[in-house]
Amino acid sequence: QLAALLDPEGPRRLLIAADPAQELYARGFQIPSPDDGWTHCELVSNCRNARSIGMLLRRLLGGAPAPAAAPDGSPVRFLAIDPSAPTGTRDAVQAELDRLLGEEELAPSDLAVLTFSSRLRDHLEADLGLRRWEAREGGVLCENVHRVKGLEADTVILVADVDHVPDDLLYVGISRAVSEL
Repeated sequence: QLAALLDPEGPRRLLIAADPAQELYARGFQIPSPDDGWTHCELVSNCRNARSIGMLLRRLLGGAPAPAAAPDGSPVRFLAIDPSAPTGTRDAVQAELDRLLGEEELAPSDLAVLTFSSRLRDHLEADLGLRRWEAREGGVLCENVHRVKGLEADTVILVADVDHVPDDLLYVGISRAVSEL
């Protein structure tokens, strides 16, 4: 189908860019083989994320290294949430939003709160007045990692309410943050 869209008078070439580490859906896609005339190349530098985020991706999940000229970015912060507290997750996210919007004076449009489940996303959206992708204008985006694959935000608050997150989801969630995580 894609080949039919190409100009019959042109070179009839396709470029496919794929990152196997971000394959969240089992849809049967196979990277075309060099035996079929495709050229493969590897992205050897992480050009999206600040050095601190790139180093975390590299150390934990085998991501590409950040280039020497990459900005340092803010140090990655980890905040533990008391799972026995009924409002622990909501309160921790609200406190971090207050810090980022108040102390750091970030614009709401530069922030994204990302979750690994729609259930948690829906709770945070309702409790904190955050915005889903379709209504994000003028507010802080709150989405699950599946819905923001391929997108990015300057600052990401990544929220997990489970003990184990699969590596592919963790990779996508972390790599959405450009400068601060």
